[in-house]
Amino acid sequence: MKNQPEHILITRLSAIGDCIATLPLAAAIRDAMPDVRISWAVSCAAKDLLNICPDIDCVIPVSKRYLKEPRNLGTLRRTLREHAVDCVIDPQSLSKSAVLGRLSGAPLRIGFAQPRGRELAPWLNNVSIRAEAGMHLIDAQAKLLEPLGIKPTEPTFRLNVPEPTVAWAIEHVAERVDHHRPVIMNPGAGWDSRLWPTDRFGKVAAWLKQQHQLPTLIVWAGEEERRMAEEIRKASSGAAIVAGETSLVELAALLMRAEVFISSDTGPMHLAVAVGSRCLSLHGPTRPEMSGPYGSRHLSIQKQYVEGGSRERRSAGNEAMQLICVADVCDGLTKMLSKHKSAAA
Repeated sequence: MKNQPEHILITRLSAIGDCIATLPLAAAIRDAMPDVRISWAVSCAAKDLLNICPDIDCVIPVSKRYLKEPRNLGTLRRTLREHAVDCVIDPQSLSKSAVLGRLSGAPLRIGFAQPRGRELAPWLNNVSIRAEAGMHLIDAQAKLLEPLGIKPTEPTFRLNVPEPTVAWAIEHVAERVDHHRPVIMNPGAGWDSRLWPTDRFGKVAAWLKQQHQLPTLIVWAGEEERRMAEEIRKASSGAAIVAGETSLVELAALLMRAEVFISSDTGPMHLAVAVGSRCLSLHGPTRPEMSGPYGSRHLSIQKQYVEGGSRERRSAGNEAMQLICVADVCDGLTKMLSKHKSAAA
């Protein structure tokens, strides 16, 4: 690219896991263009993580309902234009993210072509990139950098978790489970079709304690997940302990302490990957090769895939998740723990 942009805006508004999976995009821009200013428009709780990402210069909060608030569009337009953005990268490629690019006034707006680009995004963005079907989200997003002349490298996640928060996490883990490297699990999921039964999580925790002398710490967010965590604790015969309530940044610090992290395809799973923990992920309505934990050190389990579009898979039952049995997870953990012991020997 002849004229390097001076200010790039990333429009990944939601969800938390997808925002985390977009961090390598920002890192690749920073490594290739150290002097460029990088801003990020966001409308979910991931803003707290973006605020501790050294690759992001400015986080721009956007209302989740901004498209339904026409009276505020003028103010949002002025705010975006004050930033003098000359390039927008739109990894979300939906109407709500692409409209922000147009409001910014940036002459270069890069997004996905169909089918990854949906709704009005392929028409609102003026450079459309095709990503092969079946590509992992992280690899597909790296292709958005091609018009800037940035070639994909090994994805990098950079989060500067504050030292006091790291110290708190070490103390919290020690107080709860009396072990410096517990297995950590999260039973929640954004879709009901991604949920794995809580009694099975509990049986896995009991097996870990009996076979590997590893305690389990259950992390959660919100009252529903808190209830699920209590169900796991009861089903584990005391092998699993419920963690305290955490912010996203505190959760990142806790996940740094995990021997292995277990969950379905969730935001915390992507956060565990970002802070360097190994993951065992459970999949039904999503493909692990497209949205699972990125990298060879992780393990994903899937017995059946829920076909259909995003709406159909979101509203489906969790029969595909229920096909994953306790033995499948225990076998996967045995492989992961054995491999880790061999590497440490």
